[in-house]
Amino acid sequence: MLRDRLPRYVSDALKWCKAKEAWLDHVYKNFIWLYKDNKERLAQTRLVLGYKENLPREFKFEDTIDWQNLDNAETKRWKEVQQWVSWFTTTVPCIEDDYNSYKKKGQDLLVIKQTLMIKWFSWLFPTKEDTAKIIEKKNKDINAILDYLIDCFENHNK
Repeated sequence: MLRDRLPRYVSDALKWCKAKEAWLDHVYKNFIWLYKDNKERLAQTRLVLGYKENLPREFKFEDTIDWQNLDNAETKRWKEVQQWVSWFTTTVPCIEDDYNSYKKKGQDLLVIKQTLMIKWFSWLFPTKEDTAKIIEKKNKDINAILDYLIDCFENHNK
């Protein structure tokens, strides 16, 4: 039930982090399966997804993690995921708007990708202090996230 009902950018972030299945397991175990009655489970599912009666939806990823019952490694991992979720939900919609705008203007995908790299990822660009190995890793990481985002944008626009 949760799998396909997450806010879009949250789902994309969890997939990017390869944490969606772990998040689903965590939420079901710590928030949903605590209740035996199906109505109670449904009500709890709606709360986890950010739905409250007569209020606009407000999903808060940090509220879906049972922080008190995590060990140090799990806490570190979920905090990293939380940072990605935050970045995806605040920055990626802007990147997507730019992508769609450039695409509507008929720009070539390579040009769009280069433009997005400069505008949104320049802070990751290699510096003159970086070693060849670090430069290669940074370029690989930038291309990987941008390719992933473009795939997400294309799939959501179908």
